Amino acid sequence: MIYKSIYNKRGIEPKNSESPFELHELFFSITDPKGIILTSNDVFQRVSKFDFEELIRKPHNVIRHPDMPRAIFKALWDTIQQGKPFIGYVKNMAKDGSYYWVLAAVYPVIDKEGNIKSYISLRLKPSSKLFEIIPPLYKELLEHELKNDIDATLELLGKRLKELGFERYDDFAKHAFFQEILSREKILANKSVQNCQVDLTKVNEENIEFIDLLCNLQTIFFRINRYFNEIFSKVNLFLNLNDELNKKSKFIYELAEDIRLLSLNASIESYKVKKEGVSFSTLSHEMRKNAELCERKIIQLSEIIEDTKKDIEDIGFNILTSKLIIEMINFFIKEMITNLSHTNVSNEKKEEVVNNITSLFNLLISYAQNLSKNVYASKSQLRSMFYNIQELNVLINRLDFIHINGLIESAHTKEEGGGFTIIFSQMLKLIEAAKQEIINLEVSITSANEENLTVNLITDVAQQKIAKLQKQYADIFQKVS
Repeated sequence: MIYKSIYNKRGIEPKNSESPFELHELFFSITDPKGIILTSNDVFQRVSKFDFEELIRKPHNVIRHPDMPRAIFKALWDTIQQGKPFIGYVKNMAKDGSYYWVLAAVYPVIDKEGNIKSYISLRLKPSSKLFEIIPPLYKELLEHELKNDIDATLELLGKRLKELGFERYDDFAKHAFFQEILSREKILANKSVQNCQVDLTKVNEENIEFIDLLCNLQTIFFRINRYFNEIFSKVNLFLNLNDELNKKSKFIYELAEDIRLLSLNASIESYKVKKEGVSFSTLSHEMRKNAELCERKIIQLSEIIEDTKKDIEDIGFNILTSKLIIEMINFFIKEMITNLSHTNVSNEKKEEVVNNITSLFNLLISYAQNLSKNVYASKSQLRSMFYNIQELNVLINRLDFIHINGLIESAHTKEEGGGFTIIFSQMLKLIEAAKQEIINLEVSITSANEENLTVNLITDVAQQKIAKLQKQYADIFQKVS
């Protein structure tokens, strides 16, 4: 195919064979701001089939597969250069032309001055049902890209994702992130996780102190991981709440519009009815007044919902990220214990291993802190939302009272009140729908608030454990700033 010569910079013939990459395995790489590889772990080298020396100081696109649309990498760089993390499916090509798919999570590392100093990319093997749509989608994007430019291909990507129910790529990426981690958890649920299974009596004497250090670190990280596993069990509730808030925010906007139109129609109708013996003008005035109060309350509630949605979205993402990072740390330490126990380990290699653990640990600290902030902020937002919903409920009940009085007056005026009869019938439907939606939202928010408190407590404990670890091994974790 023509694209091979355009996209295949290495000139290696792609093979229709997969490079072995097991589901329980994880790998990472750290690059400089230009994407030059600085370090990685052994799984990356094994799956890519490059020697360590062939990867270091090379651009990350050394493993790019010609089946990959350039538009995906444009989306990646546009995102991470803004200091934001990127999640995406990537098909890579090993040194011998074989392929391997990953879900890549790329995180910018920001220094104290706010500049990007490096990128950390964590990769896991895709296993969810969602992944099944990716190969044919990328094939379509690639074919489109060869006939059009990258921006046009990104537009096509956006169109296809909207057809799947995602407004933005970011929404799809976070959904994919959750689905892949959840799928991996389910498949590996019965797989025993061994913690530091090494016989120190058989370790090279020169390495005993270093291997012992790694074992101690792995034990501590293994314990911390239990807290994040517990938090992860709550993530689905927050994601579901966010979906519900998206739907409810649309309903609330429509509710404000419906109330306004009904009050306007009631005012117009009141001028058509004879004033003797009727109080339609009073009812329409009350309706208009109540509509204004409802509208103000709905605008206030909508603003709270928008703020809360962002916090809840961030909670879900930070839970997933924290869990993945700590599992990467545990996997890397186990990998190093296995590989280094029976070989002579140079001081340079020891420093590299410690620096990698430190880089991953610092990333964990950052996202665990973000999680604490989001949980704290959402706690206040959920409480405020609950109070506002209760106040809106009072206004809706007041509308119900106006509706009952309106029906009574309409019955008295017979033909003259016919227009009002229609208005109050419409109001009844609006009231019934609003009450049901408010009840559903109150239940969801109450449940979310309870789970939020639980997550807050667990996160606080995890933060304390992380801080204790950071202090206990300060001499090690301060080597990489």
